Amino acid sequence: MPTTQRLSDLSVIQELLEAPERFQFVQAMRILLRWVGQNGMPPERVMAEVLRFENSLSLSFPPSEVSALRGDGARITLTPSFFGLLGVCGTLPLHMTERIAAARHRNSDEAPHAFFNLFSQRMVTLYFNAWAKHRLEQSLNLQGRDEQLPFLTALAGIPPEAFGGLPGVAPHFLGYYAAILGTRPVAPTSVSRVLTTYFDVPIQLESFVAAWDVIPDSKRSKLGGSVARLGYGAALGRRIRRRDTAIRLNIGPLEPEDVERFLPREPAALALADVLALFGLDKVEVAVRLLLRPSCIQRVVLRSMPGAARRLAWDAFLVGRSGKVSRASIDYLLPKPSRRSAAV
Repeated sequence: MPTTQRLSDLSVIQELLEAPERFQFVQAMRILLRWVGQNGMPPERVMAEVLRFENSLSLSFPPSEVSALRGDGARITLTPSFFGLLGVCGTLPLHMTERIAAARHRNSDEAPHAFFNLFSQRMVTLYFNAWAKHRLEQSLNLQGRDEQLPFLTALAGIPPEAFGGLPGVAPHFLGYYAAILGTRPVAPTSVSRVLTTYFDVPIQLESFVAAWDVIPDSKRSKLGGSVARLGYGAALGRRIRRRDTAIRLNIGPLEPEDVERFLPREPAALALADVLALFGLDKVEVAVRLLLRPSCIQRVVLRSMPGAARRLAWDAFLVGRSGKVSRASIDYLLPKPSRRSAAV
């Protein structure tokens, strides 16, 4: 019977340091740049100050693109076997590699090898930069800037200069959901899924919510006028009840700290308006209903202690003897987004 396939307990960087021959050169470089860059060092500084490239002195057939990798303090030295000046794949004659290897073995003379490594450092660096220059998917990790993000947001109709008009929305969120943001018409389930993922709380969009719509003076039914006919738009009063002008976002159940985030004029509520504008819903009236967990329901007690005040219609509840309330939710109308975000 075949042996059981077991996963290695080592991390990727540990496997690279212990068995570099199992990795390709570009793959090893990407891992090293990500690993060293965790401390906030940009890729340019990592290539200039941390990584060092040596020429291979082996004349045997190279089994892989990386022949050696070692770390000594603040430096990481990588020896590629497919590229360089010396070695079996080097550009110089093989007898030069033989002489340098003999001097290193007999006399412990490292000077000739170190001299050629000066040129190899720049050659390998330029080779790797040329490989990564026109690969958009690698620009963030290898060049420190995401060249693919503007193209993704363009699919949603959002130019890069419009990012400043969306202070509550992360640019990478726009790129990840570019296809959904650019789809018209948009399904309620798609909006619910995007909002739930972005805010990390359950959000359900309810369509066709009844709301009052004010009739303009020029459209109101008047005696002696020709604006409306009986059965074709005639209405009594200044407003009518419609179900095609409003939606409701049911958010929750929420914990107390999440409730504070989604209250009016709070950061999450402002970001919610900006995200809905990206779906083309900035012209629709949006009602927000925050569904509260039992931990959010507290009795209203008259006291003068600082910080114990309750806000009417937000967190002030009259709890019955059973410990329950008739309405464990907070309702408000979401304000329209700013002009800049609405224009996007």
